[in-house]
Amino acid sequence: MNYRKRKRRIRNLICAFICALILLVTVLIIHWLTNALMADNDKEPETPATEQLSNISSDTETDEPVSAASALTVCIDAGHGGKDIGTDSDGREEKDDTLKLALEVESYLKSQNVTVVMTRTEDIFWKLSKRCRIANEANADYMISLHRNSGEGYGVEAWIVQDADEETTALTNNILSELENAGISRNRGIKTGSSSSSTEDYIINRDSNMPSCIIELGFINVEDDNKLYDEHLTDYAKAIGDAIIKTAETYRADKLTSGGQAATEPNSETEQPSSEQGNASSTSHTITNTQIENVSSLDNTLLEWGQGSNVDEQNRPVGSISYQEKYGKYNAYFIGEGEKTIYLTLDEGYECGYTPSILDTLKEKGVKATFFITEPYAKDEPELVQRMIDEGHMVGNHSVTHPSSGLPSQSIEQQQFEIMDNHNYVKEHFNYEMHLFRYPAGKFSEQSLAIINNCNYKSVFWSFAYYDYDVNNQPDQAESLQKLMDKLHPGALYLLHAESETNTAILGDFIDQARALGYEFKVFD
Repeated sequence: MNYRKRKRRIRNLICAFICALILLVTVLIIHWLTNALMADNDKEPETPATEQLSNISSDTETDEPVSAASALTVCIDAGHGGKDIGTDSDGREEKDDTLKLALEVESYLKSQNVTVVMTRTEDIFWKLSKRCRIANEANADYMISLHRNSGEGYGVEAWIVQDADEETTALTNNILSELENAGISRNRGIKTGSSSSSTEDYIINRDSNMPSCIIELGFINVEDDNKLYDEHLTDYAKAIGDAIIKTAETYRADKLTSGGQAATEPNSETEQPSSEQGNASSTSHTITNTQIENVSSLDNTLLEWGQGSNVDEQNRPVGSISYQEKYGKYNAYFIGEGEKTIYLTLDEGYECGYTPSILDTLKEKGVKATFFITEPYAKDEPELVQRMIDEGHMVGNHSVTHPSSGLPSQSIEQQQFEIMDNHNYVKEHFNYEMHLFRYPAGKFSEQSLAIINNCNYKSVFWSFAYYDYDVNNQPDQAESLQKLMDKLHPGALYLLHAESETNTAILGDFIDQARALGYEFKVFD
């Protein structure tokens, strides 16, 4: 009996040992297969997906070859790829959109004598660590990772690391600003961390050794964003390239020396770099208006503009709507366009020391504005005017002498002088073509509107202004901020005076609070 029990126990132990051995072998095989698959995902394809650092392509004309050691080097990452399609909507896949744009950016940067290294140039999968390694081993100056968004919302946003340095922030701000000028549905601003955690950065930003950012170029599930993406693909590529070069001009000037210089192409035939002011890009451009005949026969009755207090159901000043309908034919604007859009304009007749702070705030918030300057201001404050231009703001014409009695009090010839003498001075000394005019004291006539039109200008009034220009009697800051918020409306054309201490103090809060309500800031052009 005991013998049978021992025999059965031995048989059970043998079976248990065999089962354990089989289980161990199975685990080892699974482990080996998993490592093999992971290694295969990160191995080099037969045709490398990255371009080697090289001189400018042979079809680009240069005076001398550009070496990778001296030229500005930029890594462009087309997000996702291969088995990783990213986000998608109705058959449209993020990996395809990002590759199309990445190739356009590459082409534009190369045309500007920038050395480009790509993380992929075909539909292939790379790990995030591999993408960062490509940029790091290339010793790139900047890394831009292109993506599309999805979910609730619309517009373009950017992500950077939480402890981003000044150059990273400037690079990202410049990209968003240039994209805004190129035509996006909304600038959603810069965000830090990641969408899943405010304390953990995206790997692309965290593990790259250079200033980097992730650009989410619109929502792939939003028809309008997709339409803009398709229609402005080349414009977006140029905007990103120009922003990169603009940043390098400030932070990497040593990389833009002869033989490795990256110079942005002017936006029009009138935008040639000034030999006096350098190669900073500008947003200036000329317009050609339909000329109005028999100007002398038009009504010259003086009108004093003010938006009034009556508003419609959208909080838009009734006076602005009425005058826009009546005088819009003269290229006059009393209110802007856009459902939740604010156009920020500032008048500059003389400097009280606040403009540098205003420019700092606008740069920090990534907002572009229009500054209307008089000729004496241009002569007295050339560095500030140049800074406005360099930082992508629009500079407008506020006349030569700022006549308190208004332009209609002058002859046609005198009015033309008030416009064109200031225009020519700015063009000569800043290589900048102004095309927006603001009437001194808001005094105009139908005849003066025609005169401005025939000078190839737009007349820009406002749909919001308040008593802010008396430097010795500045309004309360909290009350003023509330007033600016209470008057928000579609296409809001805000007039603020740059000599106001109150405006300087509340500008940043106004931008933040308006954005929190879904408003976006656009430059009036």
